[in-house]
Amino acid sequence: MGIATCISIRRILSGTAIVLSLAGLTFAAQGKSLATVSIATTPEQYAVQPLPLTAGQCAQCHTAPFQGLKERGGKHQFACQNCHNIFHAYSPRKNNYDSIMPKCESCHAAPHGAKISDCIACHSNPHTPRKIAASSQIITYCYDCHGSIRKQLDTYPSKHTKVACAACHTSHGFKPSCFTCHSKPHLAGQTVAQCLQCHPVHQPRSIVIPDKTPTNVCNSCHSAIVTKLTKGTSKHASLTCVTCHKGKHRVIPQCTDCHGKPHKASFHAKVPRCLDCHVDVHDLPMMK
Repeated sequence: MGIATCISIRRILSGTAIVLSLAGLTFAAQGKSLATVSIATTPEQYAVQPLPLTAGQCAQCHTAPFQGLKERGGKHQFACQNCHNIFHAYSPRKNNYDSIMPKCESCHAAPHGAKISDCIACHSNPHTPRKIAASSQIITYCYDCHGSIRKQLDTYPSKHTKVACAACHTSHGFKPSCFTCHSKPHLAGQTVAQCLQCHPVHQPRSIVIPDKTPTNVCNSCHSAIVTKLTKGTSKHASLTCVTCHKGKHRVIPQCTDCHGKPHKASFHAKVPRCLDCHVDVHDLPMMK
């Protein structure tokens, strides 16, 4: 073998070595066999059994559901895992949201009967189950649950009978102020609680007057009579209206309810009607 041949072979072998070396580096860079960094393993951290997350820990990511449960969760204020047993499995590509979400019927067995079965139509947010909008669905079925209210409205007709439920109750369970519609109360500073003492909401004309109702309440409608009474000089002037007009509104008592029959029987037989002599109970004529 000549010198030229030896030199050629050495060049070929050197070139092959360089190519092989470059190929090894490329292989390592692709992570096929050699790591590009060195990280110490800590297998001891995987030796524990993880505990279920608390509601507060879930809330670090799921703030809105947590806040809803905190403020208006009702009977749904329990551990998240009582409903959710599949976590972080949603995939837009699979469109699997409905399949991984808990189902109402897993806990609730048709609480409103077979007729009302679309839970989400009313309870749109399970984290605020009692926050229910006055949707077309719920308006349709108001009286399926609130039949006694329908009976009151029909039995005791008033302007309230002609008003749709949602006109006042803009969401389920919401109770509006009387003054939303009735802007002129009987008294300055009157409260809703005072309104309800006399006027039942769904039968407002069935007025029941509490025993301690002050005369100035009556005065807002019956001012002429109250003025006559308070300016009188008889013992009636010191009485409140409800001393005689007890219970239901517009009840007219009999004189004998308080006074019995003060005169002789023969006189009462001759003059059976007290007001033939006493004229006006709110302004009794007095003997001088």
